[in-house]
Amino acid sequence: MDVLARRALLYDFYGAALRERQRKAYQLHYLEDLSLAECAEELACSRPAALLLVRRAEKTLEELDAAIGFIAQHEREVSLWREVSAAIDRRDIDAVRKVADIRLKELAPDV
Repeated sequence: MDVLARRALLYDFYGAALRERQRKAYQLHYLEDLSLAECAEELACSRPAALLLVRRAEKTLEELDAAIGFIAQHEREVSLWREVSAAIDRRDIDAVRKVADIRLKELAPDV
């Protein structure tokens, strides 16, 4: 996964856990592609303060994902659905069943 996609997913999954100014700084810099100087102007702070807000937000998001693991789970889901899509294109019903069984065992291991 490329860096930009990862940053967007981190924000989507965990952004609500950030402090308001960290969330705004991260959003402005990474999602709206503003420079640190532009972020600082928008946040009414210095450029070093904007950088600190962005870095702290990034660290918090990475720590949350290390603890919770939503991005790895998301990547597994995307991979499974790509397999299903490819199997459907090949009209390979056995492959579709195999992927469905894998997903069902993950969701309900006791069933």
